[in-house]
Amino acid sequence: MHKEGLFENLIVTIIASLILVVMGVIYFIATLLIVRFSSGLMGYSPDANWVVLSSAIIVVGIMIGSAIKNA
Repeated sequence: MHKEGLFENLIVTIIASLILVVMGVIYFIATLLIVRFSSGLMGYSPDANWVVLSSAIIVVGIMIGSAIKNA
């Protein structure tokens, strides 16, 4: 194997990982805003910890569902 190919693969893997992390954070923030807005529409004002927990559960479900669907 060539060392240049290994180095290029490492760089591509690092860039792809960073992009996936950034996209995950963006999805989490969007879900956080949706959960907070939706609970306000229903007349609830949950504690911030519960909003974050429910958003995290929703995002995990979306990511697992997407991974299973694409497999």
